[in-house]
Amino acid sequence: MVRPKVPLISRRKALEVALEIIDSDGLDALSIRRLATALGVNGASLYHHFSSKEDIVIGVVDLALAEVRGVGEPGASWRQWLPENARALRHALLAHPALLPVVVAARSHGQGARLLDASAARLLSDGVPSAVVMPLLGALAAFAISSALHETQSSGPAESATEEYPSLAKAAAERGLNADQIYDLVITSILQAIDTAVEQQRARWLPSIPVPVEGAL
Repeated sequence: MVRPKVPLISRRKALEVALEIIDSDGLDALSIRRLATALGVNGASLYHHFSSKEDIVIGVVDLALAEVRGVGEPGASWRQWLPENARALRHALLAHPALLPVVVAARSHGQGARLLDASAARLLSDGVPSAVVMPLLGALAAFAISSALHETQSSGPAESATEEYPSLAKAAAERGLNADQIYDLVITSILQAIDTAVEQQRARWLPSIPVPVEGAL
């Protein structure tokens, strides 16, 4: 099949339609043929923008998480915008649960750098010590992913199991905090704990400075 000399569709449009397919029918439902049919073009047209289906999926993840990188007012303290960023990441993952395996795989293979670079740059520009940046971003990203995985793959006891697990059913029905509230509490604790731990390490790294003796020359 001959590839058209002029692209018939834009890269962004192709990614938007691919994301719709994945959201509605799952990751396995996406194929070059199905995407081309949905766009009204032949498969060769997609190769103006993508080298393979895997390339499309990577682009879809970037599109789905694009808003996360722009979260937070320009002049806001990192202590304000970073929790907002963590919340936005979790919400994006919950909105596109079929992409969770891709995000997990990207992190495990070291391919998630693009998703963290903007946040790292902003933290550094805000004066956050470089020793704190990766522990903060790594912990928050890991918790956002695990929280989204837990929420999308688990639920409370089924109605039929209420009699078999009465204590669990009662606890689930009367839970005092919802998933969003728990998430907020944990990310706040992560920020505080890592900040404190790194400051303690930095204090140990600093060479001890001798205290001058009064009257010494």
